[in-house]
Amino acid sequence: MLLFYFLLLITTQTLSEFLVWSDEFDKLDDEIWSHLVTTYPLDDFQYYRNNRANSWVSNGHLHLMPTLTADEYGEDFLYSGKLDLHTEDPDHPCNIWYNQENLCSDQAGEDIVKPIQLARLHTKDKFFFRYGRVEVRARLPLANWIRPAIWMISNNHSYGGFPASGEFDLMESSGNRNYHCGQTSRGVDTVQTNLHMGYPGITPHWTNATLSKNTTHNYADHFHIYELKWTENFAAYSIDGVEIYRLKPPKPGGLYDYGGFTGENIWASGGPMAPFDKEFYFILSAASGGWPFYDYCTPPAPWNKDSPQKRREFWESRESWFHTWSQPFSIDYIRLYQ
Repeated sequence: MLLFYFLLLITTQTLSEFLVWSDEFDKLDDEIWSHLVTTYPLDDFQYYRNNRANSWVSNGHLHLMPTLTADEYGEDFLYSGKLDLHTEDPDHPCNIWYNQENLCSDQAGEDIVKPIQLARLHTKDKFFFRYGRVEVRARLPLANWIRPAIWMISNNHSYGGFPASGEFDLMESSGNRNYHCGQTSRGVDTVQTNLHMGYPGITPHWTNATLSKNTTHNYADHFHIYELKWTENFAAYSIDGVEIYRLKPPKPGGLYDYGGFTGENIWASGGPMAPFDKEFYFILSAASGGWPFYDYCTPPAPWNKDSPQKRREFWESRESWFHTWSQPFSIDYIRLYQ
């Protein structure tokens, strides 16, 4: 009899959850995904473009891989050229939806032109959802000083600009095999999940960075499953089926009280999970420069964090890192259950 009730419970739980959307990456589907084309973020070393050298599908996997600007334009271009993303690829021009006067071009000056080309894909206005269980099966790149990420942000920025409308980071890491900041590994044996919320602007805000270290091998030699379970009452991250963090707001008060905010409650019109109670969309990206790469870590990042010529220092040290670029950031599938 106990076995019967156990099987009934399992069956009921299984039937209560359905696969409602997925991308198995049998093709690069432009009805689902858009490529961001821009020089944003300006402090990073890459610019984003829509080019199959940086993003492609093969064997049922989406791959993101960095390439060198100098391989396409010549090294002299880095020191004296101007990159114009309105004209570089007329079929895929700059498409960032704000501040195009500053985020669609890059010119050599005190520092060189951005030396890295990369891809950032998103489903904004094409696929967005509220609540459910997300599974992403992915493998980290092997490429020093490259930062892969799987994340989600609000489709309509309902509560305002970042971080007011919230951000889910299902996975952030690096492509470095051996990299530590103090006692903390930031290499491919460690991934981080995070949440962001707060008042609009890049001022200090509430975050939760949870690190997960793979002590048997790492997250680049095999595929792993990154999961977000998101309901009107909580959000929980899991890796390979093991929950590593859960956010559950108090009632009443919600995340405004939970985060210790003072002043106006910008989420007063929402529920207890606000700002995580609106529709979000997916982002898959890789970047170079910036967090978590610093010259005080081991090995030190090959640029000075306070230098006005970070890109040049990075580029001119390429003999120390380019040979490590041996594996792309690969995503097997994204699945949404509700």
